[in-house]
Amino acid sequence: MTKTAIINPLEVLERKVVYTIDSAPAIFTTGPESQIQQVGIDLRLAKAYRVHGPVEFYTSKKSVKPELTELQLTENCYLFKAGHQYSIDFLEDVNVPEDMAGIVWHRSTFNRFSGNLMSGWFDPGFKSQGGCGAVFRPSLDTVVELGFRMAQVVFYSASSASLYSGQYQNT
Repeated sequence: MTKTAIINPLEVLERKVVYTIDSAPAIFTTGPESQIQQVGIDLRLAKAYRVHGPVEFYTSKKSVKPELTELQLTENCYLFKAGHQYSIDFLEDVNVPEDMAGIVWHRSTFNRFSGNLMSGWFDPGFKSQGGCGAVFRPSLDTVVELGFRMAQVVFYSASSASLYSGQYQNT
């Protein structure tokens, strides 16, 4: 039986598991704006989309995905309205090696004051392109500046049965 252990965020950066999208400034590793936390790496807001419309899921994997409407920036900030659901892209991509898996968690400030930010599990072999993402459901109207650190990604050692090759590969 393999034991699960959290991977040190400095090793994650060294192995280039998390890196910035082409247009983003490099990940801050020192100073007060450092994105390196005790066990994870902070992720910064890049884009936001309102999620709406019907959603359908079937065992055949045929599905109807919701509509996404990109939010417009106002004074370099996004306004998230309470009670709505948003798809969030971050300035950072992930390229998960076969010996790791990861998860995105909201930063504690969002949990305490605004709402829930959630993401699925990043399986071994998963690759994002154009910023990894999450879902944000604010309970209060919330203004967030472009580039603000909204979430944190944490990686675990993994012994996988297979590598991810699903529909969200390179999206």
